Amino acid sequence: MKIREARLKDALPLAKLIRSVIASTPYYSPEAQKEEIKKHDKSKLKEYLSDRKYYTCLIAEEDKKITGFVIGRNEAGVFWLDWIGVHRVFRGKHIAESLMKKLEKLIKPKGVHKIWCDTRNTNKESISLLKKLKYKKLGFFQNGWYKQDFFLWEKDIA
Repeated sequence: MKIREARLKDALPLAKLIRSVIASTPYYSPEAQKEEIKKHDKSKLKEYLSDRKYYTCLIAEEDKKITGFVIGRNEAGVFWLDWIGVHRVFRGKHIAESLMKKLEKLIKPKGVHKIWCDTRNTNKESISLLKKLKYKKLGFFQNGWYKQDFFLWEKDIA
């Protein structure tokens, strides 16, 4: 498995993988899935991948096929993690963990001192991953985005 920063030429296959991951995620309402897929389509991804100062997107590859991704943005030294996902066939191989560890190493020299993210309060897989990586649960966000419940998380990386 290889992990690298996504490039513009990755926009279409990455958008397809993101769509697949979001559409198959049982934790999000149909409205949430639709909106999140729209925010990560090929066109939007090209915008994100063109702005490397603000956005960071890493992909995991196996045999030149994108198997996982992590994407987010740096806002004044705090990185907001938008999404992490792994193709269903490749889950259970520590790809998400590897992506997160590589992300931390990559963004720290860019002046990032903290990572924030959220998980649905029912997403056992993401909660387990964040705990393993020593993220601290900040609290419970009831009736939040798309009127769903979330946990908010942070990790200091400075």
